[in-house]
Amino acid sequence: MFTGTFTDLAEIASKKYDKTARAELEKQLSFFSKKYSKEYIKQLGLPQVLMFLSAATAKSNAHKNIESEDVVEAFAFLRFLISRDFVEEIMLKGNFNLGLPLSENLKNRLKNLLNVKGDMRTKNNLNGKVNRLVSFLKEQKLDHKHITRIEIEMRAMILLLARLIAVSKAKPEFKVSSEAIDTSYDIVRHLIFKLDTTMFKILNNLYSIDDQKVWNKIPRIVFEQSTHDHLSSTAYAEWESNLPESFESVKKHLNCSIRPFISAIHGFCEIYGAKKDLTRVSSQELLFILEDFERFIFGNSNPLLIEDYINKISFTPESLELLASISKWVTSIIVNKFGKDEFVMNFSSTVPRQISLLFFIALVEQVKASEQKITVKHVATAIAKWTSQLKVLKTLTRDSLP
Repeated sequence: MFTGTFTDLAEIASKKYDKTARAELEKQLSFFSKKYSKEYIKQLGLPQVLMFLSAATAKSNAHKNIESEDVVEAFAFLRFLISRDFVEEIMLKGNFNLGLPLSENLKNRLKNLLNVKGDMRTKNNLNGKVNRLVSFLKEQKLDHKHITRIEIEMRAMILLLARLIAVSKAKPEFKVSSEAIDTSYDIVRHLIFKLDTTMFKILNNLYSIDDQKVWNKIPRIVFEQSTHDHLSSTAYAEWESNLPESFESVKKHLNCSIRPFISAIHGFCEIYGAKKDLTRVSSQELLFILEDFERFIFGNSNPLLIEDYINKISFTPESLELLASISKWVTSIIVNKFGKDEFVMNFSSTVPRQISLLFFIALVEQVKASEQKITVKHVATAIAKWTSQLKVLKTLTRDSLP
């Protein structure tokens, strides 16, 4: 067992819900109710799974009680799990290897999961693991009701993961293997003892813009020649000219522009245009946009702060992989919602612009933190800021435009 095992287990087993979290559990699970009956959801133990994940999330977030925020983040992970292929690969070198699903097709997914059965060997394996844990908790005098709670929730979590491993293989299986139980138990232990909810927060933010209303609001912006000339004379263009080699690498991995600083401004113009009902940007309009852009990106900091730091752009492998995954993910959701022809006609420039904007925010976050490489932490902050702008578009109507 791990150091502090009892403390960690007891915390998850006894976490109380605040007054809003219980209602949030029902609200989040209603996502599946749109396509499946409550009986499917109940038979798969999804309420217990979400309760377990919510408690683990609250523990990682250092919340005394389970809050609605914890439930929302936990559900983002559950939604991701159910739509993910190759679940057995979710653990890599002792850490989560989340990646991102390129599409979310829940058709027959829950039904297929219910068709996955076990045998006596897998049942004995599961019972052995859970019973050892229960015996340990009894020895430590944990309250019976808390032991019962964590036993039920862990069983549900392990079984769901094992079923997902079976159906998400290249050749789906409908039998739970003993090896799948072992892998699932390892994942559950990670959730209890080592969980970092950064990826949960990232998933939650990304799901908030997985909405046709968001991308439907993005206008086709026309930039006047004077606007291009103005941008070419800015500090952003000058900074780009000092980093051609770095930008080649960035473009290769992220599907963003070869001029990502200028393209980031173009991406911000798209969001600005959606909010202001603007489709043409003149050099005069650009002045207002740049003010908003710099206020959004830099806050109270001076934009020139990045000048001394930008001599080479470096990523950690995890952050580069995450940004590359998001680029593919954005492309995928737009194609799924609008079709390939519409994507080519109206969105082929939007993805490089928006990924350039996301990349630039992450770069600025790295500089603000005075660190040498863009990390997942910087990307996570960038995603939160970027999606906060995009998801506002869901609520915009012609009447609400200025």
